Amino acid sequence: MKVRVDDPEHMNLMGLLMRGLLESSLAGERGRAAARKLRGDVRICAGTMSVTMSFSADEIVLRASGNTRPRANVRGEMKPLLEMVAGGGLIGPVLRGKVKVRGNLLMLLRLLPLIRPSRKG
Repeated sequence: MKVRVDDPEHMNLMGLLMRGLLESSLAGERGRAAARKLRGDVRICAGTMSVTMSFSADEIVLRASGNTRPRANVRGEMKPLLEMVAGGGLIGPVLRGKVKVRGNLLMLLRLLPLIRPSRKG
């Protein structure tokens, strides 16, 4: 499975960082297994930046704009989103209203192994 950035010249910083994170995750079996289970679009908005991740059988495509009706949406301030990705709590930022989630929550849970560091030990 590969990660591709659609229109890389116009991709925002979050999308470029997301590409590196996904490529790193796909290097391990845990990440590849998680990616194989995902189909459809997820939109992530952090501040003024947004990225749509489109999952198919053989690739993940990152777009600065995308489907107006993705399967799941995550929106929030950059700091709480980065803390969630870095392994911090998932529920606290949502309950405090710092992060809003909509759509298929199961898809978002299946996405976690691709965007969070694995817990070892």
